[in-house]
Amino acid sequence: MLCVKCGFQNSGGAKYCSKCNAQLPRVLHGPQEEVEPDTPRVQDRLQQIEAAAARAASGEWNPEEFGRFLEETAVILAEKEQAIRDIPIPDEAVEDFREELEVGYMGIDLYTQGVQRMFDFVAETNPLILEEGLELVRQGNEFVNQAMRINRENRRKLEEMSTDASSLM
Repeated sequence: MLCVKCGFQNSGGAKYCSKCNAQLPRVLHGPQEEVEPDTPRVQDRLQQIEAAAARAASGEWNPEEFGRFLEETAVILAEKEQAIRDIPIPDEAVEDFREELEVGYMGIDLYTQGVQRMFDFVAETNPLILEEGLELVRQGNEFVNQAMRINRENRRKLEEMSTDASSLM
């Protein structure tokens, strides 16, 4: 598990970074945890990629079909990343959003690395390469979800501060 703060590669089950002691994002394997209804998770794209990888691994899709899917996915990811990077953040608010941005950008980077790794599968058709790419995508997906959790927590705090401030008037 890659640490967002220092970039150290930790063991898979670690909850805290061995180098800087920062909390690591949770990567879920197997059955997914129960998610509260008001806690959206980014899962659709991950599920699409996993389904496409399964088709490629089983031979249902030939390498060219899988390559086209990956190309389309890479374009969509690049567009989404650019849209996020284009969101204006006032200088005075950057520090408040730093952790959310770092975690989110790390997720996007891992997602992109995973898709790029799966392009290697198109050339070599080695199932281990496909699984490596999928694991990177899964890690990236969890980082994106962690950024969303941070965002919700920050919003909750702002709402509480706003409510507290308005009750003082």
